[in-house]
Formats: sequence, structure tokens, C-alpha cells
Amino acid sequence: MKLIPFLSVLCLVVFTSCNQSTSETRIAKNQLGLLNPKTQISELNAILERDSVAEFDLRSNLGTTKEIEIYNEQGDLSLIIEPNYQGDSLVTISEIQILDPKYKTDKGLTIESPFKMIYENYKIDNIQNSINSVILSINEIGVYLVIDKKHLPSKLRFDSEIKIEANQIPDGAPFKYFWLRFDETTP
Repeated sequence: MKLIPFLSVLCLVVFTSCNQSTSETRIAKNQLGLLNPKTQISELNAILERDSVAEFDLRSNLGTTKEIEIYNEQGDLSLIIEPNYQGDSLVTISEIQILDPKYKTDKGLTIESPFKMIYENYKIDNIQNSINSVILSINEIGVYLVIDKKHLPSKLRFDSEIKIEANQIPDGAPFKYFWLRFDETTP
């Protein structure tokens, strides 16, 4: 009888420890690893202790949108954080550009995924046609992705007024940019 509670606790410990390794790289709505809308910029060094946060001075940047660069252990640019200035002392995160494929959603979406991954796993809420790119919004996970128009059929490349549908984007089209936006009003 005493063996059952012990096994339950052991399973819980194993599950939790396995889950922690992926939680540091998980992309979800209002979450990138341990970062969320309430994370203050001053906490980045402690939270991203394995990474290197580029030097920045909050006092000289208040009221500006200076980006903060995060480098991974290999020295490659991994994330670009856009601060959300809320006053003289509280600075949180507005958006994060994800450049490192180690960050992924529960369904496996990364910066290196092809468009087909979006089309098969997520609802595309909006497709914007701009001069050189197509911007896809996926509200379910709070991201927007940019695809360079050079990967689209020629009839779609040169007209920024034409409405582009998801089924017109080639399955293998890569993402040029992958942004996660934080929304403080969403729980």
C-alpha cells in the first residue's frame, strides 16, 4: 500500500523534470520560455542566465524603442526584445523576435518551419499583403510571421493590393521573421 504513493510522487518528479527542459524554450500565447508580459527588462539576466544579454542602459533609453539583443551560448543572436516602456521605472516586454530554432510551440513550430506547418496546425487569423512580404497573424499563439514574396507565385509578387489566401502560399515557403507579441490584457 505504501508503494503506490511513492510511485505517484516519483512519476510526478520525473514528469516535472522532463517538462522543465522544454519550458525554457516553449512558445505559447504570452509566453516565451520563462518570459511573459509581466517580466521586467531588469530581470532578463537572471531569467536568461544561460544566454548573454547585450549591454543596455534603461535610463538613457526611456521613452525609446531600443531593442535588446540576446545571444545564445554559441554567441549567435537568438532573440531581439522590444521593451514596453510604462513609466519611469517599470519596463516590460512588448514583442520578441525569435531567431533561434530551439524555441518552438507545442506543435513544433519554429523559425525554421515551412509554411505548411502553419497551414496544417493553426488557424491563420489574418494575411496582410505588403510591398515585399506577406504577414500572417496567428492569434491562438500570439505570433505573426513574415514570408518574403520571392517565395510566392509570380502573379502574387508584384501586386500589394491583391488579396492573398493561405492556399496560394507554397507549402515550403520559409519564414523571414517570427515575432511573438505580449498582450498584458490577456490572461
